[in-house]
Amino acid sequence: MTRSLRPILIWLVVAGCIGGPVYAHVSESALVLLLPTDMYIGFGVAAVVVTVALTLLVPPWVFLKLLPAAEVSVAGRLREGLPTLTSLAAFALLAGLLTLGFVGPHDPLENLLPLFIFTLWWICLPLLQAVFGDVWAWINPWSGLLRLLFRGRHPFHLPERLGYLPAMLTYLLVSLYALTDIAPEDPDRLAWMVGGYWLFTFVMAALFGPEWLRRGEGYSVFFRLIAWISPFTPGNFRLRFPGKGVSDAPVFGISLAVFSVSLLATGSFDGLNETFWWMGQIGINPLEFPGRSAVTVENRLGLIGAIVLLNVVFAICVWAGLMLIGKSGDFHRLYCRLAMTLLPIAVGYHLAHYLTPALVNLQYVAKALNDPMEAGLNLLWLKDFYVTTGFFNQHHTVEIIWLTQAFSIIIAHMIAVVLAHAIALQEFGTHKAAVYSQIPVALFMVFYTYFGLWLLASPLAL
Repeated sequence: MTRSLRPILIWLVVAGCIGGPVYAHVSESALVLLLPTDMYIGFGVAAVVVTVALTLLVPPWVFLKLLPAAEVSVAGRLREGLPTLTSLAAFALLAGLLTLGFVGPHDPLENLLPLFIFTLWWICLPLLQAVFGDVWAWINPWSGLLRLLFRGRHPFHLPERLGYLPAMLTYLLVSLYALTDIAPEDPDRLAWMVGGYWLFTFVMAALFGPEWLRRGEGYSVFFRLIAWISPFTPGNFRLRFPGKGVSDAPVFGISLAVFSVSLLATGSFDGLNETFWWMGQIGINPLEFPGRSAVTVENRLGLIGAIVLLNVVFAICVWAGLMLIGKSGDFHRLYCRLAMTLLPIAVGYHLAHYLTPALVNLQYVAKALNDPMEAGLNLLWLKDFYVTTGFFNQHHTVEIIWLTQAFSIIIAHMIAVVLAHAIALQEFGTHKAAVYSQIPVALFMVFYTYFGLWLLASPLAL
């Protein structure tokens, strides 16, 4: 290690050792699980610091061999036959779920529509995408019907200058509904929202063709981005370094980069808005929470503010790194590429934040599938099945849950650090330039690790 790099390593280690007291981990709302989370947070941050240090010490050829440059397409390619059938099947399933939303049980924990949307689609599908690749391309409820009815014909073209701005807007609108609406899981209300969104997307795709699903429909873009993290190579299912699709991706423009950073901001605020800290900021007593209607406006402004703030902070980090090596003119290109390295972190937060509700709600899904209309059926032989939360009351299971959540955040940041360094090597060619350009981004990763683990351990008001 050269003398010029030693002060950098020392400051990174010092930064990783700075921490504050955190005394409890909360799971499943209002259940405080006492664990020595301050110790776990310290070790978690240290692991990311060590990863950053390794980028200083490991020869560049290791990263370039681990993540060789390649070109990929954000759209992806699929043969039309089988994906058309699977998409039509997904459309039929959605139609059935919407029917249940209108005429099925009124309890969101007994109606399959909110259980499918908020548990299987919202929570589980992004994780499947991150592991297996672009599953959504096969099961989205629009593409099959569009191919069947229009066969690729459409009267208008989506302007290239819009980039991915339409996708970002549709993603934001859906997120605002899911995270800030007063009753997002009410079956009847949700049926109207999901049905309206499906119809809007279908009409736009009929007018602008498949390009609307590539650049206009927010969750189709979201799922494709998440698929880049998959450890399997598309087409042949060979193992590769997780996130190699991120380092392979060419520059798609500033709008997709902003979209990627916004995914992390949205997931982070989804956890932050339930904490005692946030309630204190907006003047709400967390021990006497008045209900979602009392914080709707504040949470909507907070979500938008989080998206703007994180994009600005990350842009400053990228710009500062380029200033250190005298290449500020490369800001646009490097920001667009480095923004994609936050995708693993977004998935790590997703798993950590939603693990506990998934453990409970998947049981409700099984129970609802057993008798969808509460007609006394026993389709899955689960008539006497009762949903349990007993694993939240035992120390060893609580510790396993916490460690799984913390591990997902730590590993996600470590992968992001490796990806960012590999991209810097691809862009600048020399080890020294790559290291210096990544100092502010590396510090961002370290402190965001601390923030994520603090957020995971903070008591919740909801």
